[in-house]
Amino acid sequence: MIRDHLFNKRAPADPLFRWRGGDVSRIEGLSDGVFAVTLTLLVVSVNVPVTFYELWQTIKDLPIFFVSFSLLMMAWRYHYLFFRRYGLEDFLTSVLNSAFLFLILFFAYPLKFMATFLWRIILRENPEALFVLPDGVQWASAGFFQQAGMMYFYGIGIIGVFGVLALMIYRAYVLRDQLELDELERYLTLSSIRAHLVTVRIAALSITILLFGVQPGFAGVTYFLMGPLHGYFGFYSRAEAKKIREKMHLQKGVT
Repeated sequence: MIRDHLFNKRAPADPLFRWRGGDVSRIEGLSDGVFAVTLTLLVVSVNVPVTFYELWQTIKDLPIFFVSFSLLMMAWRYHYLFFRRYGLEDFLTSVLNSAFLFLILFFAYPLKFMATFLWRIILRENPEALFVLPDGVQWASAGFFQQAGMMYFYGIGIIGVFGVLALMIYRAYVLRDQLELDELERYLTLSSIRAHLVTVRIAALSITILLFGVQPGFAGVTYFLMGPLHGYFGFYSRAEAKKIREKMHLQKGVT
């Protein structure tokens, strides 16, 4: 009776999915710590302003931290929902989670660099200062290589973070019988995997463009596909989930 009550409890923030995760596990505690460290890395290079001009420069660059913070918190939200929905703590999940946390730490640097680059362009400031070589360093074709490298690192980070998330959710789908996922939960699980793979494919397309020697700017434009594709996919997924939910209600009413 108690198990059934807890198992069928749905959180207001996630009404279509029964949460199997209970108290915060050691895996989740470690993960939250890594996210906290990663967020710290976004601001650790910023000195405490001691003059108003330095304060103004810090405030002027707040959009850089906002974008970086938002993307990392989005990844944290997906990670949080995974453990709330499935409550997995097996060995393979621990390994995948460790890989995910490593990639989150790596992703902080190219993410902040990319956000800084774009913000400099928006402000119509010369972003070339970001690619200046130290004195005495000779680097052939440094300009194109550095800008392409910026896109490579960003794309690899996207593929790694969201690719591992997709693998973690696929692990839960493999265990769907043990987790007693109903029809709606199975559909939402597959839908989450597909959504993350959309992100991975867009990043892979960006890297593919770079491999053909095209200007890095064209590779960056591909990320504008994120909004339309995820918008369409989200609309379709919500419509299908609604149909499945209504069908389940009808079947429950018949029985």
